[in-house]
Amino acid sequence: MKTACFIPIKENSERVQGKNFRVLNGKKLYEYIITHAIESACFDDIYIDTNSEEIKEYALSKDLKVIERLESLAQNTANGNDLLNYHIEKFPNYDYYFQLFATAPFLQIDSIRDCFNTLTSSEKYDSCFTALKRNGFYWFNYLPINYRPEILPRSQDITSLAEETTGLYGISKESLKKYRCRIGNRPYIRYVCLFEAIDINMEEDFEIAEIIGSMYWGYN
Repeated sequence: MKTACFIPIKENSERVQGKNFRVLNGKKLYEYIITHAIESACFDDIYIDTNSEEIKEYALSKDLKVIERLESLAQNTANGNDLLNYHIEKFPNYDYYFQLFATAPFLQIDSIRDCFNTLTSSEKYDSCFTALKRNGFYWFNYLPINYRPEILPRSQDITSLAEETTGLYGISKESLKKYRCRIGNRPYIRYVCLFEAIDINMEEDFEIAEIIGSMYWGYN
């Protein structure tokens, strides 16, 4: 069995300029997920897909593999499925493909290992992702989707929803080729806490992450 982890990190960010290079609790944002991927000791190969010379040098200093980001995949119209489909076409010899993101700096090693071990050791699942379990009263298009307003359940009894954290995805080669999507039809969902799930995309996310990183995770 061969496994690979792909970490896409762009040089530019539309909403927050230089986001991946910002210092968060003493470390640059991109360093967190790379360090956690290495320390998980799960993957046969770790690839950093980037168009940044700084990140290329950092990856090579850690003995990781580097993929030159295609210009078409550096556009804001490109998504995670596009990237992973490109990666399997370029590197077709792995049995499992994982995708991690620099915007999830607090994704923990235990979560990476749990997703990896669960997916690769059981035929019950063909993919995995990290998520938050939400137990609120949710509406879509002016309609309730997980409760009936006229019969109010207790909050602990309401049907929960899973919200992807966009921190980690993993999928078997067969399912990725079949569905061309980073989630198959039998996913394992690793629920994580709110402090682990933070996804940094806006300026206020940095401010929240600095507090969480220092007070909860002990990063200084």
